[in-house]
Formats: sequence, C-alpha cells, structure tokens
Amino acid sequence: MNTFRLESFTQSDNQIVTNESNLSICPTANGFIFAIIDRNFRLNALGEFVVDLTGSMTQTMTNLKACFSSIGVYIFNFNHIRVVCPSERNTWIPFKLYDNTKDREYLKTVAPIYSNDKLISNVSQKMDAVEIFAYSLQLYSAMKILIPKAQFVSPSFVLGEYAFDVSSFMQNTLILNKRSVMDFVVFKGNTFTLANSFDYKTADDLIYFILFTLQQLNINTAEVNLLLTGDDYTAEEIHLLKRYVKHVSYANPLENVSAPSEFDGINLQKYFLLLA
Repeated sequence: MNTFRLESFTQSDNQIVTNESNLSICPTANGFIFAIIDRNFRLNALGEFVVDLTGSMTQTMTNLKACFSSIGVYIFNFNHIRVVCPSERNTWIPFKLYDNTKDREYLKTVAPIYSNDKLISNVSQKMDAVEIFAYSLQLYSAMKILIPKAQFVSPSFVLGEYAFDVSSFMQNTLILNKRSVMDFVVFKGNTFTLANSFDYKTADDLIYFILFTLQQLNINTAEVNLLLTGDDYTAEEIHLLKRYVKHVSYANPLENVSAPSEFDGINLQKYFLLLA
C-alpha cells in the first residue's frame, strides 16, 4: 500500500539525466514540492507529493525514496541537491562580524530555540552576510542521512539572493513570498537592508505591516519596487497593495531558468523558491 500520492507532475520532453541535473525540494505541510533543472538551466520537471514527513527518520527516508522511485528518479545521483526549509526563525549577520561559534547566541536574540531544533548557517557571498536559521532536527537528520551532499537553505536566503540579482542603485526592492507566513526581504538600492517573516490574518494586517516597515526604513512607497511571489494572493490583498504602493508586480520565477512549453499554464510562482 502506497504511503504517498503524486499530486502533480509535469516533465519536459527531455529525459531526466540525474548526474547532469540539479534537484530542489521544499517540504510543505502535507508533503513536498520539487523541481529538476538540467545543466543548461532548463526546467526539466516540476511536481508535488502528498506524503508524511513527520514520522521517524527511517520512515521519512523510506517515504522520500519511494516518492522519487515512483517517477523513475533516484535521489542519490543528482549533481546538486538543495532543500529549501520553510523556517521563519532566522537572522542575518554581516560576514565580517560573523563568528561561527555564536550561531545560537545570534538566533536566540530574535527567535526562540527549541530542543528539537537544528541550527543551520549559510554564507551568501552576494549579500556579504551569513544567515542562521532553525529547522526541525528530525526532518533535517532524515534528509541529511539520505542525501548527505544536500544544501539546506531557508526561504529568506533564496529571496535575498534573488533580490540582490534584480536590485539596482536606482531603486529600492521589497519582495514578498506568501506561504503559511509571509517572508520578505528589503534592499535599499543594491544594499541588503532587512529580512524577516510575519504572520497575518487579513489584508489590512498585511498592508499595515508593509507600510510600517517601509516607514521605519525611510522608504517612500512611490520609490520601491514591490515584487510578489509564493501562494496565491487574494483580490483584496492585491487591491490594497496596489492602492498604497506605486510599483507592484510579480517576481519572475524564470529569471535564471528557461522553461519549455510543457510548463505553460502552470502557476510557477508556487515553485518560486525552487526556481530562483
């Protein structure tokens, strides 16, 4: 009896050559989404599995292997694997000030740390900073044993590096990523300024938080490029964002990747963290 369900799967007409491809995985509340990109930065496959990743490490590893085996893919053979860990407990430290013995100290000043947490740090050369974030020790350990060469990053890390790529001296950039919470990153010109995540209930809460943040950073709402991505925004959210912020558009998930016609009609914003 299968312990998983393939919710969606789209593949280009090219065969998946794992040792010449990169795999990105993002766990969700009910399983995970994934993307496979070939060595020419061409999107080869997108999909979603519904599967339990909250059990024992052995069961989690078994479930992950079974999911990929069901589509004829062996998870061990990829050239590079990135796991985007949906964590909102994170902080950034300028690289020149970073001390790798103080990860816990850095994070506990902004977020709680629990006994079942794994602290993960990543250096962003683009942003000249180090991010530290907390993630489930159980899921991290299961994935680390199964795919030891995987890189583990947070949504904040992906958004920050994307914002760096699209920022410029002449404009301010704020990117929002909607999931169970709202992640955001702010650049003033091409200088990384702030990254955080927040929970909200209504569209009014969302616009209040955005306006408050811009005010605190002394950024005029007419002088910021607001980019949206992630889960679908409601009509009310879009209306309020466009009412109060002059430049609002969707982030381009294909900034660094090309997608053949097989992926036309798919909402690629859902897979933004895997493609950026």
